[in-house]
Amino acid sequence: SRTAQDVAAPPSFEPGPYYRMRTELFAAAPLSARDIVFLGDSLTEGGEWGDLFPHQFVRDRGISGDTAAGVLARLGQVTAARPRAVFLLIGTNDLAMDPSGRQSLAHYRAILERLRKEAPETHVFVQSLLPRAAPFRPAIESYNAALAALSREFGHTFIDLYPAFLADDGSLRDEFTVDGVH
Repeated sequence: SRTAQDVAAPPSFEPGPYYRMRTELFAAAPLSARDIVFLGDSLTEGGEWGDLFPHQFVRDRGISGDTAAGVLARLGQVTAARPRAVFLLIGTNDLAMDPSGRQSLAHYRAILERLRKEAPETHVFVQSLLPRAAPFRPAIESYNAALAALSREFGHTFIDLYPAFLADDGSLRDEFTVDGVH
């Protein structure tokens, strides 16, 4: 059987042109051990992290539309640098494709295993998924519970963003979104 460290790209992962363009850009601007890396999907890519934290060495490694499989496939670019910290926010696109989250959580576990093995001194912050449209609520809450458990298992810090963004109807609060996701 294959272990997490044997996985270069999960069999279900097919990188598209935008993913390839972003990973090529990341390769042209490699990370360093002093960096704090924000790693994830469009929610990460959309943040102006360097502007928000101007006195830190913050690097954005978000790719719009990315999944846990995609992060796993490109994780070597991050672990090679052994950055100071990684803030990981990934999974909402996975749940849109598979509400059970089983495959995504397996990829998430592999991400955490590789971070532990390849960059053991990196402080990892696992961020909960944010709310989406109300029908996603059960899947997101289940996924977030699994992320909290994985964080405890690996000794990482879990940041529960979900309650602060949750509207009474179970969706993302209107003042924090333009489209129900971002």
